[in-house]
Amino acid sequence: MAQLVSLAVRTLHVLTVAVLVGSTVALWYGYRTAAVTDLAAARRYEWLFWGALGVLVLTGVGNLGALGVPGPTTDWGRTLLAKLLAVLGVVLGSAIRTLVVVRAGERNGSGADTMNMALRGTLGRSYGVTAGALLALVVLAEVLAHG
Repeated sequence: MAQLVSLAVRTLHVLTVAVLVGSTVALWYGYRTAAVTDLAAARRYEWLFWGALGVLVLTGVGNLGALGVPGPTTDWGRTLLAKLLAVLGVVLGSAIRTLVVVRAGERNGSGADTMNMALRGTLGRSYGVTAGALLALVVLAEVLAHG
């Protein structure tokens, strides 16, 4: 039974990452190509991102509980530390990105979701950086899983 729970936790972790990376890349592409021209998609994404991040933290802790915490002097421990520092960077960068989206929505005031080209460019770049960072985390996770 414990193995099934562990498998379910790992599966949820991987699926959540897939949703997060896919939605981030879609938003980056949408703002970059002007297929997305309003703030509504960014607002929805920010809710999705922070909720998914919570799921990732919980399932990540669950995975550590199932696999055991490595020593800091092992290769696995150093890789895990690098991944955790990268996660911290994604969280801090995403907090800034979310504040940009919130401030842009406040500037519109009336709830209008239109945006200028500069803001669209800023959001496109920020979602691009987020997507790149998330993909780097996927690589680190793969190294952790398979050496």
